[in-house]
Amino acid sequence: MEMPLSRRAVLLGAGCLLAAPAAARAAKEADVPYVPTPPEVVEGMLDMAGLKAGERLIDLGSGDGRIPRAAARRGANALGVEIDAGLVARARSLTRLDGLEERARFVRDDLFTVSLRDADVVTLYLLPAVNERLKPKLLSEMKPGARVVSHAFDMGDWPPEERREIADKRVYRWTIPAIAGGEWRLTRAGGSTATLRIDQRYNRVSGTLDGRAIRDALLAGAALSFAADGTAYRGAVGDRTITGDGWHAERID
Repeated sequence: MEMPLSRRAVLLGAGCLLAAPAAARAAKEADVPYVPTPPEVVEGMLDMAGLKAGERLIDLGSGDGRIPRAAARRGANALGVEIDAGLVARARSLTRLDGLEERARFVRDDLFTVSLRDADVVTLYLLPAVNERLKPKLLSEMKPGARVVSHAFDMGDWPPEERREIADKRVYRWTIPAIAGGEWRLTRAGGSTATLRIDQRYNRVSGTLDGRAIRDALLAGAALSFAADGTAYRGAVGDRTITGDGWHAERID
């Protein structure tokens, strides 16, 4: 389901969202030189992503296809997106030679227009400005719990959950958070209710329960946990509901 703009703004901030149309236009003008990712960094990126067999990986700016091919060798289904026709042809040729055509494919496309909705993992080796332009698309299209791994460059004010040095190269990882921000009507097992308000910036959350501050609030993908009035709450955030153990909450419009 497409997330209403007002809810996305809770997570991304108005400035980030308003930049999205300009980002698509800027993508066609972006000059991202092709610099191959070293093999040990390729494998390290997939390790950081926790890529599993059967998952779907999309590599934005896939060059000669080395990341999708490596993902395919691990049993994942991989798509490489590359604007340079020559590099797409080379990636397809190498994939045929490796016998990986069933699991790795390549398209010549704009990385700002390709759909990311089915991706479990997105990998990047772009430039800082391009990462910044991509950020709204990653956050709004990818499902909660999906992972983003970037070689060399971060995402500005979206802090990574993990950073590693691999063969003298920096690699960053993020997990896409659910949209938890807003007001919820929380109902406990005994039937009592309370108003839960969550303030969210990326995966950082805080808030109140009936006006009293919640503590130890954490959001990891769709998994939300916090404590209030001596009680620990854990649940899974959906579009309009949070389903917990002995409690649930419904979004207040």
